Amino acid sequence: MREHQQKSFAHTIPPGNYSGITPLGDDVYAMVSDKSDSALYFNVRLYISRQTGELLQAEYLGPQGRVDSVQLDNEAIVRVSDSTVVIASEGKHRLKEYRLDTYSIDNGLWEWSMPEGDFYPNYVFESAAYDTVHHRLWTVNESTLRRDGKPATTQDPHNNVLRLIAFDWSNRNASPVSYLYKMDMPTTMKMAMTYVMGVSELCALPDGKLLVLEREAFIPNIKLGAFCQCKLYVVDPEFETPYALDKELEPGAPYVSKRLLASWRTKLGLTKYMWANYEGMCLGPQLENGDQVIVLVSDSQDGYAGVLKDWFKTIVIRKR
Repeated sequence: MREHQQKSFAHTIPPGNYSGITPLGDDVYAMVSDKSDSALYFNVRLYISRQTGELLQAEYLGPQGRVDSVQLDNEAIVRVSDSTVVIASEGKHRLKEYRLDTYSIDNGLWEWSMPEGDFYPNYVFESAAYDTVHHRLWTVNESTLRRDGKPATTQDPHNNVLRLIAFDWSNRNASPVSYLYKMDMPTTMKMAMTYVMGVSELCALPDGKLLVLEREAFIPNIKLGAFCQCKLYVVDPEFETPYALDKELEPGAPYVSKRLLASWRTKLGLTKYMWANYEGMCLGPQLENGDQVIVLVSDSQDGYAGVLKDWFKTIVIRKR
């Protein structure tokens, strides 16, 4: 595995609240915004070197579709067929399928949700991934469900327990299968103005394994010293034991095994504004040598205070 430095393209990509990304083909990617009150998603073209995997340039292609409410809080998008995508809405506690060739809102396609009372506020669905090998759609609650405990904080540090949820896309009416996932401990115990600890995105690899992005965002009152710690883990669900989604957490319950692939931390300092809250992740192109590119995009909160940027990052997984 190798990483490329993050890049922003302020002259070609307008500031946004980009929180999910999926490839559409021909170097075009769809991104969702968690605060959009008009467009369903936004298309961009990413120019990625087929030799190195470095992102060279980005081009904004404009909004697509429409939304019926700003309360959707769309956090993730994944292409599940030639003609449809699934979008995870935190505001509606749901995953919903949309057609790429129509602006219809109520299109009668697949939809699934959980009760609002199952979640802590702002800790619902941030992720969506599609496994083309086993034809499974994946999502995960961002932080601990109410039935499983409380979300970790800097003053109450512990391992968040999440539910990886899989849908059989060849039999969408079947009940989902879930697995228990245990996050790492918080890395700080300092008092925070804002603190977010959870899984911000999933990505299915070409062999069916899952990438899980653990994200810890720490912002103090003075803003300076803020950091965002990202850890990218690999999980292979084929060798794990399911745990029913509605089953209470019991001692000795089976957690999935995870292997660390990459770890990085971005910071906000006096002179360097490199802080990046990565919320979107998807497959990029395969390189000429067979290596696989992973594309990540951060949420700049619409370029907050003229300081935060919409950062993009690519990671290359070497072919075995």
